[in-house]
Amino acid sequence: MPTTRIAAGLVAAALAGGGLVIAGDARPASAVTVLDRPGCKYRIVRVKNRLNVRATPRGRIVDKLYPGDRTWGSCEKFGSWRRIHGTDIGRRGFAFGHHLKKIGRR
Repeated sequence: MPTTRIAAGLVAAALAGGGLVIAGDARPASAVTVLDRPGCKYRIVRVKNRLNVRATPRGRIVDKLYPGDRTWGSCEKFGSWRRIHGTDIGRRGFAFGHHLKKIGRR
């Protein structure tokens, strides 16, 4: 019982203090950057204007990325496509792998 009360108090304090605290990380959740997420990290390359993020490979456009943007996603390949997160609106989807340069793995 005392442990439950302490845990509830810590959660309430974290929420009142400006956000959740991620376990093992002293930064609030809002301070966690795009590149701190698990999976592969990518940089957008070989694009003149924008790279469309699609709901499915060759599907409808749900978001967009711009040259030099960095994003993250699954390391798994879906043919020539990769599952990523867009940055304009932040929706998940697929982008053509030719335009993604893998810059690391988390």
